[in-house]
Amino acid sequence: MKDVSERLANRVQLTTYGLKAYLVAIDEAFGADIDYAQLVKLYGQESAGAGRYSPPKCNVTKKQTINGKPDKRHISTSYV
Repeated sequence: MKDVSERLANRVQLTTYGLKAYLVAIDEAFGADIDYAQLVKLYGQESAGAGRYSPPKCNVTKKQTINGKPDKRHISTSYV
C-alpha cells in the first residue's frame, strides 16, 4: 500500500473487501488523504457437494465508509 500511495499524485477512492489487515495498511500508507470504503460480502450456508468448487451464493453486501467521503455509487471491488 505504501508503494501505491507514493505513485499517486491525487487523492483517490479505494475499496477493499472486509479483511481487517487492510485497515492498518491503508491507514499507514495514506493517512487521512484517501476516500476509503470496504465492501463486505455475506454468503449463504449452502453445503458444498462433491466436486463443487465455487463459493456459496452471496446473499448480502454491506458498503462501509472507513475514511473520507467515498462515492457510494463507486464502492466496488470489481473496478481496476
